[in-house]
Amino acid sequence: MIGGGIAGCSAAYFLVKDGHSVTLIEKDAVAAHASGFAFGVLLPRLFDDPADPAAELTRHSMELHMEIAADLAESGERVRREKAAVLLADDERTAGQYRALYRSGAAAGDVRWLEYGELSHVEARVSPVVRGGLYLGGAAEIDPHRFTNALWSVAERQGARLVNAEVTSIAADGKHGVTVNTGTESYHAASVIVAAGPWTGKLLARHGATVPVEPLKGQIVRLKAPGPELRVSLWWGGGDYASSKPDGLLWCGTTEEPVGFNEQPDDAARDGIISSASRVMPFLEAATVARQTACLRPVSADGLPIIGALDGDGRVVVATGGGRNGIVLGPGLGRAAADIASGREPAFDVSRLGPSRFSA
Repeated sequence: MIGGGIAGCSAAYFLVKDGHSVTLIEKDAVAAHASGFAFGVLLPRLFDDPADPAAELTRHSMELHMEIAADLAESGERVRREKAAVLLADDERTAGQYRALYRSGAAAGDVRWLEYGELSHVEARVSPVVRGGLYLGGAAEIDPHRFTNALWSVAERQGARLVNAEVTSIAADGKHGVTVNTGTESYHAASVIVAAGPWTGKLLARHGATVPVEPLKGQIVRLKAPGPELRVSLWWGGGDYASSKPDGLLWCGTTEEPVGFNEQPDDAARDGIISSASRVMPFLEAATVARQTACLRPVSADGLPIIGALDGDGRVVVATGGGRNGIVLGPGLGRAAADIASGREPAFDVSRLGPSRFSA
């Protein structure tokens, strides 16, 4: 296993439970990058789009999130909390779309349209610029850093080992396995799962494979905010969000920055995030910044996840490309990668998400 993010640690978790021996090679630490700094809100799918190649992956991954959380809770590790979300409509066009979706009955689960006056029942401090909101009662939150480390802890207790090193090359070893080199050591395995986030493409290029995945920087500002916590997570503007977290801070995001492998937070992003959040929640003008973080999300050339074998025998398996949905998709990517690496068909359809689509 190469990469200690949520996809890699999910794969390790499932593999050891299936009785396989696992070695995780990670150059930094478990959840040291995007999986340790993501927002961690799991929004339910409003409806399934059969034309979406990732629809089954998403649905099954959400189910796996619930199963894993229940498993971890049995050992005292509570990583999930149920917390509703509201998709705010801050213009009339968006409000019309949300009203129509609600009235059509196409949305599944506890979904309700709330006019502006009704929003006070869930959050009274929303600005009048908001027309209303779509209430999603089936949303939940996890702490991605804690969740990913808990997955790895389960795997480690069952015999998996962690190697802190940077992989320099991957080489097929005849028809019997793969050798992974770190510069100082070599590791032989029946198969290798490459789940190295935005670094996956660079690593596999040395293996002679083309897997077009690039980093997309996203930043989050954690605020000390006046007044009570937000009872729900709030979303607006096509992708901005805010939620009160167990650390006592109100997390606001985010950005989408194609700036290469620059992981540093910056003032322009901070100011833009706070300005957007203050527009829909004016009370945040009195908030102070406690911390700002940035991470690099892996995004493929076509925006879809990448999961599948590089070759017909499944010795090298790729699991990456979750983008902004990386935390949602992590368990599903890990489960599918574990199945493919161990010679089994995944329980859900990932046929249109394989890396071969980029070489066709």
